[in-house]
Amino acid sequence: MTANKSRAFPIIITCVVIVIIIYLFASVEQPYVTCSKSITDDTGIRIVEEISIEIDGNKIDEMNLTKTIVLPEKYTKDDTYLNSLKFLLENHYEYLGDDVNYIIMDDRISVVVDVDDDSDTLIFNNIEFIENEDLEIKINSNTRSSDVVTLSIGDKYTEGELMIRMKNNGYSCN
Repeated sequence: MTANKSRAFPIIITCVVIVIIIYLFASVEQPYVTCSKSITDDTGIRIVEEISIEIDGNKIDEMNLTKTIVLPEKYTKDDTYLNSLKFLLENHYEYLGDDVNYIIMDDRISVVVDVDDDSDTLIFNNIEFIENEDLEIKINSNTRSSDVVTLSIGDKYTEGELMIRMKNNGYSCN
């Protein structure tokens, strides 16, 4: 009987240690990198991008983008520019399907994108407005362009490498 009691104590201790180790691994938070960029161009249009990126095992696991475009009063007298902008953004983000939501307010449109599938790619800093006789809107969809920042789910980055890349492209990160 004492031999069974002496074996039970190490088994119980081992089980408790294993449970504690599993709990610690399960509760370790994955690093998040949040970056933002706000620019106002010559036309007075302000573009604000806020990006949250989750890194798991030195790979991008999930991204959340909120892009808000604020139009000055001269472009919001009617809904023409907001509707045109929404149409262009819908065409641009069509490849992401249901992962995109559009919010239109009086003077702005916000696009909220949540992606976590292996093939998902996001392009940042890719909208340009040119004022000629009318307002021209250009969205750069070229993922290889040096004028844009492109990130994909599964891209290999440490938290520091990702922050450096985004800061080098004009974003402030924390």
